[in-house]
Amino acid sequence: MYGKVLICDPVDSVLREKLSDRFEINYSPEISAQELLNVIENYDVVVVRSRTKITRDVISRAKKLKIIARAGIGVDNIDTDYAEEKHIKVVYAPGSSTESVVEITLAMMVIGARSLYKGIENTKKNNFTKLKGIELEGKTLGILGFGRIGRAIVDAARVFKMNFIAYDPMPVEYPEYVKKVSLDELLQKSDVISINVTMRKDSPYILNDPELAKLKEGVIIVNTSRARAINGKDMLKYLKNGKISAFVSDVFWNEPAKEDYEREMLTMDNVMITPHLGAQTKEAQKRIAIMTAENIINEW
Repeated sequence: MYGKVLICDPVDSVLREKLSDRFEINYSPEISAQELLNVIENYDVVVVRSRTKITRDVISRAKKLKIIARAGIGVDNIDTDYAEEKHIKVVYAPGSSTESVVEITLAMMVIGARSLYKGIENTKKNNFTKLKGIELEGKTLGILGFGRIGRAIVDAARVFKMNFIAYDPMPVEYPEYVKKVSLDELLQKSDVISINVTMRKDSPYILNDPELAKLKEGVIIVNTSRARAINGKDMLKYLKNGKISAFVSDVFWNEPAKEDYEREMLTMDNVMITPHLGAQTKEAQKRIAIMTAENIINEW
């Protein structure tokens, strides 16, 4: 055996299968934060998804730890700076859930445009009142964060015959059918905004009140990346006055909600939140598990 691996969150069984002939594996998908602190000193590798936080305290107790593996595409639940300071490698699985995130993003765009959630909620109460929505054809889709997933969303959304604009603070390539714009122009011209950004746990909000005030009237906002992209307290005002006609998100600031503004949002008809389902497909979870196992083997 090469070393000991602690898996802290539910993962596809293929990850364990690929590692089983090289490592001793402890699969503890419901391990608590305190339990993790108590046992981390015994492990060479720790595998997490989004539930488990690898904090400075955890790392400081990890006397043998060589690799922190995130079975997913973000590392905001890991203190990467302290891990680097301690010469611990941090690996993740970029691109493994792109297809799943693209599909749920398009579904959310349609849900927001056609009031499908409210319609289904009404008919469950035997209320068949017709709700009028909008078509996506001819509307402008603004992509905030034009990386791998942002580009894939545009390619998939071309079926709707939309116009595409995108903003990214990093130097990225834009195809001829996507107009590169400033953040201000994106906010002012988009009928639908898809947020696809990577953020650290301490990153400042991208959209605060001054930015949200620039939004086009009646915009639909879809977020399948990081809740911290938007200041939720500031956003509530624009959900109430209708400037944001729908907020459909797969992420929330606290999951479950803790703050008063979060609880109020969850009661609103134009707010639809899903419980972090972007990568929750059988196919994506298998791809993530395979890539995570390969990352561990390659970095060992």
